[in-house]
Amino acid sequence: MKEHGCQAIGITSPSPNNGKTFISANLAASLSQVAREITILADLDLQRPAIRSLFNLEPAIGLGDYLAGDEGSLTAIARRVEGGNMVIMPSFPQQVATAELAASERMTDLVSEMRTFGGKPTIIFDLPPLFVNDDAVLCAEQLDAVILVVEQGVTTKKQLEASLQALYPTKIIGTVLNRFSGGIAESYDYSGYSSYF
Repeated sequence: MKEHGCQAIGITSPSPNNGKTFISANLAASLSQVAREITILADLDLQRPAIRSLFNLEPAIGLGDYLAGDEGSLTAIARRVEGGNMVIMPSFPQQVATAELAASERMTDLVSEMRTFGGKPTIIFDLPPLFVNDDAVLCAEQLDAVILVVEQGVTTKKQLEASLQALYPTKIIGTVLNRFSGGIAESYDYSGYSSYF
């Protein structure tokens, strides 16, 4: 991230249930342990926000309210994790057209304001899955880069190729192969190499 000057990173996946929210939360928590500035975990999966459940947050105002113009302060939305350097900005289910919120000037304002929230934080955005609606692509346009979560045995090559095309020209700085069932190294039969020793 530092090498590419990336401050605002989106995490998405081709389809639901690939583990993007779990990866987002764990990446943010890990970064908050090593970063000098705060790390923000922001939930932009406005139709199916899951960060709130992951952290057992009571319903309140969230990023969807900010984007809809019902809340003007990120401070009112932010929840600091006790004893840590992480801030959570949750969302709660919206009853509006979320693509309009993702494409709005308020989205540009949101990302811009987050970039200076409490200093110069690292921001991890949990985005919606790519092929559920247009929200992820619209949000990604505002970010520095994206990490794509793919699931072994579930994500197809066609989905992966379509994801790369959908996200272009947004920079993809990495891919996470989630729920990998293989080992770090496959076992090999070295019996054929005995004559070389």
